[in-house]
Amino acid sequence: MSSSNVRDRIGFAAGLFGWVALPYLAGSVLSWQTFGGGIGPAFFPPAGVTVAAMLLTRRTMWPVIVAAVVVAELAVDLRYGAGWQAAAGFAVANSVEPLVGASLVLAWCKGPPDLRKREDLARFVAGAMLLGPLAGGVIGGVGTALRNQLDWPMAVLHWWAGDGIGVLLIGAPILLWPLQSHILRSRMLETMLVLTGMAVLTVVSFRLALPPALFLLPVMAWAALRLDMLGAALCGGALTFTANGMANAGYTTFENLDLRRPGQLVIAQAFIAVVVLVAMLTAQEAGGRVTAVRQRQAERRERERLETLANLGQMLSGALTQNQIGDAVLGQVINEAGAQALAVALLNDDGTALDWLAMGGYPDFAAHQFHESVALSEPTAATDAVRTGEPVIIRTVAEYRRRYPENAKWMVASGGAAVVSWPLTAGGKAIGALVLAWGDTQPLDTAQLAYTSAVATMIAQALVRARIYADEHARAAVLQAAVLPTSPAPIDGVDVGVSYEPADLVQGLGGDWYDALELPYGRTYLAVGDVVGHGLPAVEDMAQLRSAGRALAMHGLPPAQLLAALNAFTRRASNGKFATMGVAVLDPATATLCYASAGHPPPMLRRASTGTVIRLAGAHGPVLGPVERASYSEGCVEVGEGDIFLMYTDGLIERRGQDIESGMLRVEQFIGDWSGDETLPSACRELTQTVAPPPRNDDVCVVAVRFGGSLGANDFRGSANA
Repeated sequence: MSSSNVRDRIGFAAGLFGWVALPYLAGSVLSWQTFGGGIGPAFFPPAGVTVAAMLLTRRTMWPVIVAAVVVAELAVDLRYGAGWQAAAGFAVANSVEPLVGASLVLAWCKGPPDLRKREDLARFVAGAMLLGPLAGGVIGGVGTALRNQLDWPMAVLHWWAGDGIGVLLIGAPILLWPLQSHILRSRMLETMLVLTGMAVLTVVSFRLALPPALFLLPVMAWAALRLDMLGAALCGGALTFTANGMANAGYTTFENLDLRRPGQLVIAQAFIAVVVLVAMLTAQEAGGRVTAVRQRQAERRERERLETLANLGQMLSGALTQNQIGDAVLGQVINEAGAQALAVALLNDDGTALDWLAMGGYPDFAAHQFHESVALSEPTAATDAVRTGEPVIIRTVAEYRRRYPENAKWMVASGGAAVVSWPLTAGGKAIGALVLAWGDTQPLDTAQLAYTSAVATMIAQALVRARIYADEHARAAVLQAAVLPTSPAPIDGVDVGVSYEPADLVQGLGGDWYDALELPYGRTYLAVGDVVGHGLPAVEDMAQLRSAGRALAMHGLPPAQLLAALNAFTRRASNGKFATMGVAVLDPATATLCYASAGHPPPMLRRASTGTVIRLAGAHGPVLGPVERASYSEGCVEVGEGDIFLMYTDGLIERRGQDIESGMLRVEQFIGDWSGDETLPSACRELTQTVAPPPRNDDVCVVAVRFGGSLGANDFRGSANA
């Protein structure tokens, strides 16, 4: 063992010796002088000191406690003329007593007792209060009987009663102090009033020889219900100190009993012990019920917090922009957290200031003091949280005034009482702050701060997703704008009209596309497609398919072969999704339109001469991507001047609660009513708004092509070839 450890052990032993010896000396002197020195101690406070010391220390330190007992006991007994023989007997008895009591309690409780538990209290009473003092009384009763001319059984009973009450009223408060002293500190004035009232009422009861229960039990009940077990034990101590002092002065409430004075004192101690134990049990029961109620309340609050977090998570999962995130937080957190006001700040791009993303609950005059942003160098709760990466927790106005004197006036004027500013972190770096303010005092305990931390984490994750989404959306928008013009380029011999309506009207990004391309030898390539999904992956797939289709068309591939080649391309080059596509190639030299479909809705042809609408459903094949080496059929139809060829995506004909056939019939009826000289772009938009009005679950793309007079010399109107 090192010299420093030896010094520490010696220092601890010396401190323990003094901690036991000094209270023991004081209690012994008080017992001799005040509590019946003529017949031996009737109330012996040191008994509680010694057994509590042993219960709170390791067994290896018990010899130090015994040494303190022996030294203090010999000093007091010899001082008051007990003689060496009697003093030695008392020292042995008062050493054996705590050894027996503490050993039994530790064995029964498997460690130091928690007197708040009924089982531990019962074991403490049985071991430390009953059996320990009884063992001491058997030994010490010999000296007491000889010194005071008492019967040995009466001396044992007298010793047992005095030491037992000492253990209960001194030892129990020592054990309870670390667990319940906060109750007394929070109710200091009430505690002093209860203890003083108990002492005064005890004096009145003894002086007037009134039944003690008349005055004392209500005060004990008050202490038990308001100050818990520690308050009840201390109140019992005030009762015992005062009652024993009054008894030593000649006042007692048991004079009518046919007992000698030692017997009366024993009865008095037993009465006090019963009263105090009942009060402690009452406090224990009340405390248990209060604890159960608080536990249920805590569990309910925890469930509510979990429900709030679940609801917030659901709302944030659908929030794609910073504004949507701010609205979700204001709508969910400010009420569920019980906060008066809330603000969310986000670090700007150059990292020099915090921009206020959302703010609510602040009075107008206070909200006007917030600018759109606050410099990161300014001393505020929000900026401190971002700079340090640590939460700022302010429980009082005084603390806020001390930390932020320049802004304290606004907190006072708005009625704020507590503030928490929690950093929003991503990748170990603070990107913003969540600020919560309350109008009343808050515990800001572990559960409340854990909830705030969870909310901040969810907000930070949502903001990161929103930033990623914004970047992705910007790239997708640029790509879509590059490959999907708002109107097709002019093509000789045909009039093309287009309508494109994304399902997401706000973001405007989807996987539908169209194409109209002039090919060599006066031919025209027409295509409409639909890639599964939305956002950047869908736009990327759409761009690749559109470009690949154009390249294959420029190489002269007919529609069926073009789709077969695109199918192989899609299996290897897409983002793992599939696509549908309709393709047509117009050859004006032969006035022939050839077409093919890869899982796409059939195109339609409106004859200018009759207004008849033909559904070109004869050529079809599987969707692009899933099937390896897929083959596609091809159909051809002769067209004439004024005929209108219509291609579209499934968003036009698919509606919730309706079958696809009904949708196609509505399209056929609508274009059948065309006069033939419509402006095609507006006609396509009108078709979309009529057949597939918003809100839509899918994008809608419609392409209408009217053939001009540059077709072949033969004006043949053959029917569709399947």
